[in-house]
Amino acid sequence: MTDPADFERLSRNWIHWSEVAGLTEVSVSTDCADCAILFSSSDSSVHLRHDGDWWVVDTVNDRRQRANDTARFSSYELAEKYLVFIWGSAARSVQRAPLPGPALYQLGFSPDVEALPISEGVYELRSAEGRAVLPEPYATIVSRLIGKPLDEIEEILRAG
Repeated sequence: MTDPADFERLSRNWIHWSEVAGLTEVSVSTDCADCAILFSSSDSSVHLRHDGDWWVVDTVNDRRQRANDTARFSSYELAEKYLVFIWGSAARSVQRAPLPGPALYQLGFSPDVEALPISEGVYELRSAEGRAVLPEPYATIVSRLIGKPLDEIEEILRAG
């Protein structure tokens, strides 16, 4: 399992984007019975767990309904890119700032990424950086982000 110190940057992003979005009771914990790290607020939470060869994202909505396996990644780094993008996009939406996701989606799947349909609306992405399993529209968007360094993704989200 990954050392909790590896979660420092992701934790900072969660705190930052939660504050931008105006979330309350924001916290991060590596003391969760069913995940490696828990990102929570009064409105929602994200459980990131390591399951065999995959980093798996589970989400809990404002009604406390849990959705398991909302996304899977072959490396922690890919999961980190995804979560930072999702959190940053949600915060930008609250602030009514332009969202980068629709423009990325309109480009279609990246030609550098193999996108294999595994069920209706769900794709496995394969690239030199690793693999991811995501539903649409996130599969298309992430295919455009998968090869970018996290610094660049953070810059995209902070721009505008």
